[in-house]
Amino acid sequence: MRFQPIKKINSIVRQEYFEPTISWAFRVVLALNVPLIIIPIYKGFSFEVIWAAFGAYMLALIDYRGPHYKKIIIQSVEAGLMFFAALLGMGVSSSITLSILMMFLIGMFAALIRNWSDYGSNIGVAVGFFFLFGLAYPLPFDKAIDCGIYLLIGAAWSILITVASFPFKPSSPVRRSVAKIWQANTDLLDTIILHQSSETKNDHSKITEKEMAVRKVINHSIDLFSRRKKTRLKAQHYDMMMELRRTSALFGASLNVMYEELEVLNGPAFKDVKDSVLYKTLSAYGQASARMAIVIFTFRADDLTLAKVRVKRCEVAIELFKEASKDLQLSEKEKSVLQHFIETLYKAYGYLQQSILQIEEKLNFKKSDYLENYKLSINNFLAGLKPRAVVELIKELTHVNSEQFKYALRVAFVLSIGVFVFKFFNIDHGQWIPLTIIIVIQPYYGATRKKGIERVVGTVLGIIVGGIIMLLPVPHQAFVILLIFVSFFVAYFLRNNYKVGVFFVTIMMVILMQLSQQSSMQLIGWRVLSTLIGSVLALLAGYIFWPMWEKERFPTLLSNALLQNKTYLVQTLKYFNKESKYNWYKYRNSAEAANNSLFACVQRMFEEPESVRESVDLNFAIVGVNIRIAREITSVAMAMEQNNLVQTVTEINNFVKEIDLLFDWLAANALIKENAPTLPDFNVVKETLRSTVFDENKELQFVKVELEKIIFELEVLCLMVERSPAKPVIA
Repeated sequence: MRFQPIKKINSIVRQEYFEPTISWAFRVVLALNVPLIIIPIYKGFSFEVIWAAFGAYMLALIDYRGPHYKKIIIQSVEAGLMFFAALLGMGVSSSITLSILMMFLIGMFAALIRNWSDYGSNIGVAVGFFFLFGLAYPLPFDKAIDCGIYLLIGAAWSILITVASFPFKPSSPVRRSVAKIWQANTDLLDTIILHQSSETKNDHSKITEKEMAVRKVINHSIDLFSRRKKTRLKAQHYDMMMELRRTSALFGASLNVMYEELEVLNGPAFKDVKDSVLYKTLSAYGQASARMAIVIFTFRADDLTLAKVRVKRCEVAIELFKEASKDLQLSEKEKSVLQHFIETLYKAYGYLQQSILQIEEKLNFKKSDYLENYKLSINNFLAGLKPRAVVELIKELTHVNSEQFKYALRVAFVLSIGVFVFKFFNIDHGQWIPLTIIIVIQPYYGATRKKGIERVVGTVLGIIVGGIIMLLPVPHQAFVILLIFVSFFVAYFLRNNYKVGVFFVTIMMVILMQLSQQSSMQLIGWRVLSTLIGSVLALLAGYIFWPMWEKERFPTLLSNALLQNKTYLVQTLKYFNKESKYNWYKYRNSAEAANNSLFACVQRMFEEPESVRESVDLNFAIVGVNIRIAREITSVAMAMEQNNLVQTVTEINNFVKEIDLLFDWLAANALIKENAPTLPDFNVVKETLRSTVFDENKELQFVKVELEKIIFELEVLCLMVERSPAKPVIA
């Protein structure tokens, strides 16, 4: 057996290919600790040094994984916002009314900017933090400007770290995004293997979660590729990575088809093959997919050699699987599905081979990867300075909808309450009440509750350990050294385990207070109490102030998912019937994105209070059927991809016409029950598949079977939707 600690270390190293957490944590350590070490050497240690350290720390926490030019712009804007917020907090501190009013506006801004992107919450928290920091430590204007200058010095240091990082190590965001697609494909394949084992329970939700994870990383990669179009940069590097991304997405689609086919092959005659040869076959694909993820990120010749070996094993595994399956006593339906499963294995193998050829072509490019990424970074930086790019950033920032506006009102209102409690009762270090609120409160109740509990647990444990550290008779320099290690764990665990991250954040704050000579056991007690009050207020706000329960969002999301599935199916059939110039790839993306949102909605239902839940099990079943329909459409698409029709098949057009009516009825009935249209006759759409044209070749025979499965799923879905309670339409 392999030595487990070594295995764990290797796992962490491999993870750095895709999520460079350790290198990011080192940058955070540099940002926070260098001001604490360097400035006191020349100026002596003072309270202003803490402003510089926090300014650098907040900017370093920006977790943007794209071109460096955009990260520099984001950090620069955030630095200006933090400076303004700190001065504003100091300026209004003497008035409770102005403090509450300004906190309301800051809260609105922090909540709305969350919609900007994944890093929007970091900016909102940083702005809120420095407003509250200024509110808690008011100073005369000249002294306030001094603290602001120290803040900007720390921010400049953090930006300098970003500027200095990309010439030495290109971030390769596009390449990493494609590697993460292969990583997600590997996770999906591993889950399918576990699901097919005889000892695993029949839980489809795990498969769905992994499918949604694949879709998420594909969407992120597509977003990165769109930036190339905006900059109008012609580069072989991006063109080849786009082809690699497309191939990785098709490999993921083939996995969906495999899973759908294996659900049919569940009879006793197939059990021995499933438990032995099938496991080895799928494992070979999993190992090849994992190796593809690494070689796409590293583009090293030795990794490519290993990838070729893994891919070659897939070909051998297919032949062994065919040999083991040829004498099985199966029904005609099972034989047809088995044959198509083998064909899907060959298609997946073809995508692996295609990726190998694309990587070899990429390695043969004249320019080195380093110089290529360096040039792209410079060009992207220059493109980012254009007015059009700036306007696009502003549009992203101001794009809100009604749900987000209600969330912003909720955040602003409860933050105002937190500031009122802090100022009115004059709580020592009571700024931690609204600060806890702004960190804990999330758009969804379940996420707020989870984060609130984790923050309370992490804070209490951190206070206990930090209090013990504070009592140690050690010199100032020892606390600085300890802070270096603690700040590393803060950055590392905030991304990987929030509760542990909060634990180290609390220890870090205790050490910083010790360095600034503000620590005491009484102060630490107030910190715990403030955290508890803030968490409770955040939780109550999510329940009382304009809550958006998932039962209200579900009908709209379901209707959209149904319509996207309809478009996916209709356009797929039209494309292969020579009636549409667009292939099925883009429609699959839209359908899976809609199903992803719907599945996430049902998952959040389980985290809500039981008093507001409604038909959760039924809704979960509805989502499962809808996702199966999407899988079956993908099976149809991949089956028809190699079927060159020489003329239009009228029966396909007839099927499209009738299936369109069924999807429209479901989408309308999902939204509102009153005055819903009459349910179309299923016998009519079934009749369109009884034509002999579908017996002309094996591919059309398989397509017919898959379309019949879609009809069956729609019948089940109609019964479920009719049983679901009527709900209002949410805009």
